[in-house]
Amino acid sequence: MPDPIMLIPYRILFLLVGTLELVIAWVCLWRNKTALKAQLVAWLATCFVAYRLGLFLFDHLRPCPCLGNLTDALHISPQTGDIAMKIILAYLLIGSYATLFWLWRQRGKAEGRMRNDEVKAEMGAGG
Repeated sequence: MPDPIMLIPYRILFLLVGTLELVIAWVCLWRNKTALKAQLVAWLATCFVAYRLGLFLFDHLRPCPCLGNLTDALHISPQTGDIAMKIILAYLLIGSYATLFWLWRQRGKAEGRMRNDEVKAEMGAGG
């Protein structure tokens, strides 16, 4: 059965997205660049939101099949799994964008301090 948004079989879609998630997880675990990590998570979460929005616009009201048979293995309903995935998605989206905003503010403050130091140095040298 093909995915209603991507129009490819779920099996292929899950393999592609799972591989992408593993690559991003590897970067998040082994790289020290906080901005890069936040950008990758924000991008992935934004893609997931766009996918979910597409499902909503196509009136695909069933729970997202992104968990596959995991809900059966955990003995929870697909609706409960879907709600849990929405909460996790909100956490990733809000957390990554909040981190990017905080880093942007920190960079702005640092640039402001550098400009102030340059002005002070120029005033001290000219006076």
